[in-house]
Amino acid sequence: MKQFLKQNKNNPWFWVFFIFIASTLIIMPLMSINAGNSGDEDPFQIPQGKNIVNYFKTHGTDTTCLTFKNLKYYGSSPDAIAEYWNRAFNVENISKSRHIFNALYGWIAILFAGLIAYLIGGWRASVLTLLLLFLSPRFLGHSFNNTKDTPFAAGIMAAIYFMTLFFKQFPKVKIYTLLFLILFIAFANSVRIGGILLYAYFGLFGLIYLIMTYWQMRRSKNKMRLAPTMLSITSKMLLYGLSVAIISYFLGLLLWPYALQAPIKNPLEAFNEMSKFSISIRQLFESSLQWSDNLPWYYTPKYILMTIPIVILLGLILFFTFIWKDKKNYFYYFIIFFTFFFPVFWVVYSGAHVYHGWRHTLFAYPSMVVAAGLGFNSAIEWITQKIMKKEDIPQKL
Repeated sequence: MKQFLKQNKNNPWFWVFFIFIASTLIIMPLMSINAGNSGDEDPFQIPQGKNIVNYFKTHGTDTTCLTFKNLKYYGSSPDAIAEYWNRAFNVENISKSRHIFNALYGWIAILFAGLIAYLIGGWRASVLTLLLLFLSPRFLGHSFNNTKDTPFAAGIMAAIYFMTLFFKQFPKVKIYTLLFLILFIAFANSVRIGGILLYAYFGLFGLIYLIMTYWQMRRSKNKMRLAPTMLSITSKMLLYGLSVAIISYFLGLLLWPYALQAPIKNPLEAFNEMSKFSISIRQLFESSLQWSDNLPWYYTPKYILMTIPIVILLGLILFFTFIWKDKKNYFYYFIIFFTFFFPVFWVVYSGAHVYHGWRHTLFAYPSMVVAAGLGFNSAIEWITQKIMKKEDIPQKL
């Protein structure tokens, strides 16, 4: 930590980042206090949180959580954590307490979006990302009372950050990177079983990393060491990957009673159920009420384009315009692109049921904002270089 502060103490953008993130840690919980309850909280999430705590307090005797609605398919760790807190401290206004917790999850997503931008583009890119995400009305609103999608987005973004850090450190990966990667993947799984998507991300990015390493070594002078070196690197990557996957998977089941009944079978059943919601509800779209199982394929992408700030779309245009100039970060740009593009693509391709706009792909939005922040940062760098070149002309003459 001392070394980190020493390296950044003279960078004004680092201090802007620090002040912004410290301020929002206070501001977001305060903003959430007067938020109303969502449509899911009173009839579903609050009772299920109590059911889960009762299950553990009675050592599995009270099995209400396994039969209440269809909520056994959800991990519901945020509901359980909030219920444990409210009971431990005799909190009377449980809704206000839950919303404060939820605002903190939203803050975590913003924090790690900013840190990802820092890893790739520096502190200015990080500050731009923080600002854009905090000022995104839809994301900020979900941070106040959406106790399912916001915590899930927090777990996903934190895991993507530590994945990115993993590849930057590989093959000498720090132990804290592995530990936090395990913890945040486990947390995402404990909220919603769709968190296993992170294993696919990790595997894909690891494969691309190995292919890139292979071609870089082929172009090097020392080709004699190619086979043994690649074998060593691949073995290490597989060891890390399997360790992270196995430990995080089972760790993510600890607050999920239904998964504890059958740790392999039941999570897979939940994944199949979540991939195709059995319950269909009416959605207002294109001036008419439509059933969620019969929405047009473009429902999610169109809804996203209609409701996100125009400045994000401008940032994305700049991102795709300037990333080609920065060859050394191609791999990390791909991580950002894939983690916001693939979830939306998969919803369209699979015809998945979605409710209430694009909240089921909320977890992909912070990556989109990271891309926008990097786009604006690249544009600023390009403009700055152009100005500096013009200022140098008279001196050279």
